[in-house]
Amino acid sequence: MKLLRKMHREYIIGDPLTLEELRGLAMIRDVWHREWFLRMALSYFSHARRLELIQKPELNRLERYILKFYLNAREDERIGVIDVISLVDHFFKTKVTPKQVRRIRSMAYEIRRGRSSEPPE
Repeated sequence: MKLLRKMHREYIIGDPLTLEELRGLAMIRDVWHREWFLRMALSYFSHARRLELIQKPELNRLERYILKFYLNAREDERIGVIDVISLVDHFFKTKVTPKQVRRIRSMAYEIRRGRSSEPPE
């Protein structure tokens, strides 16, 4: 469902779906889980970009800033949620909640540990 909503927002498919769009989605469904298809689709990206695509979910500009902030921190450096909130407020003139920062911080920790993170809801 998330994929269909994203495709609709990107104007790839309409709502309601046309017969042609349904046929296209059925074709994609048939090859989606085949390794050769994924391997060929990912081959256009560099190794570093492939790792980034796998490890990092799709984030907006603000979320990427917060993620990079945590990823670029020294191993022994402790960065508080309140500090990040004030930096975002200062540089982006917008508000983020502690819950948002903690979610992105946990993604960063998972990436730093070498495990891929779950995409955001």
